[in-house]
Amino acid sequence: MPRLVDNSMSENKGLVTGLSAMGLAEEVTSAPTGATPTTALPPVQYEAFSREYQALSGQDNFDGFRMEAGKTVTKNLQTSHSLFLGTQLRESGYLYQFGPTFHTNDGRTTLVGRVGLDGGVNARVMQKVYDSFEAKINVNSNLKDSQRNMTELALDYYGSNWACSNKLVYQGTWILNSSIAQEITKNLSLGGELTYVTANGVSIAGVGARYVNGANVISASLGRQPDFKNGPHMNTHSAKVQFVHRVSDRLTLGTELEVTDDKESQMRLCSEYAFRHARVQGMVDSSGKVSAFVSDFMGFGLSGMIDYVRGDYKFGFMMHVVPPPEQQQ
Repeated sequence: MPRLVDNSMSENKGLVTGLSAMGLAEEVTSAPTGATPTTALPPVQYEAFSREYQALSGQDNFDGFRMEAGKTVTKNLQTSHSLFLGTQLRESGYLYQFGPTFHTNDGRTTLVGRVGLDGGVNARVMQKVYDSFEAKINVNSNLKDSQRNMTELALDYYGSNWACSNKLVYQGTWILNSSIAQEITKNLSLGGELTYVTANGVSIAGVGARYVNGANVISASLGRQPDFKNGPHMNTHSAKVQFVHRVSDRLTLGTELEVTDDKESQMRLCSEYAFRHARVQGMVDSSGKVSAFVSDFMGFGLSGMIDYVRGDYKFGFMMHVVPPPEQQQ
C-alpha cells in the first residue's frame, strides 16, 4: 500500500498510522512462510499481493528486554501481558501493556483489546459474515498524543476469482481507500487501489500483479502519490518488485527492488531458516541497515538492528511465559 503522506509534512504526520493499521499486518502475518507459496483460496486481496515477502522482511525488531506472558482464562478468552524494559518506545524507558482476546467457537467473531502505561488504548473487532464478507473495526486512542487517535471501518469481500476491500478511516481527517484484485489464472492475479485524503484533496493510486509458480512468488506494483516535499499537488511515482524463492523446506529467500522517478533506489535482501525448534530471520538493505531476529519455540528470542547511516543501534532479548491450563500439571 503506498504511503499516504511524507514525514516532512508536519500538519499531516498523523495519517501514516491510520493507513498502516488498515489490516495489512493481519494479512501479512497470516501467510505461512514455511509453506509452499501458492495462490490462496479465496483469492488474495490486493494489499496482500506481496505477503510472502512481507512475512520474511517484517521482523519484530525491538530494544532492551521484552517479556510476553499469556494465560488461558476460558476456552474462548485469553489474556496477554507485555513488559518492555530499557526501550526507546517511551521516554521513561519502560512500558507495560495488557489486553484480552476473545473468539467464538466457530472463529467468526474475534475481539482484541490492549491498554498500556503510555496512555494508548486499542480495540479491534473482526466479524465474518457468511463465507464471503468480513467486517473489521479498529479503534486507537491515546490520552497523551491526539495524532494517534484513529477509527477505521473495513469491509472485505471474497468472490470465486476476485476480491475487493473498502476502508473508511478518520484520523483528524477522512481517508477513503478501495482496492480490487482479479485472478486471471491460477498463477496470475492483477489488481489496483485508490486512496483519497479529504484534508488536502489529494489521491494515491497503485496497480500491481502477483505471479506464483511452484516455489517462486513474484509481485510488482506501480504507485503514484503526492510529493509533499515540493507540494502536495505534485506527484511522484515509484515501482517495486518483490521475489520470494523457497529453496527447501527450511530455507526461504526474498528480495525487493524499489525505484522512484527522482532517481532514487533501494534494494533489500532477506532470508528465513527454520530449525526444528527455532527460526532465524535476517535482512540487509542498500541504505545501510542490517537486522536479524532469532526466536526459539521454547519462548526465547533475540533481536538486533544496526543502521550505519543514521547511527541507530537496537538490541533486545525476549522471553515468552505461557503457563499451562490449571487442570494440567
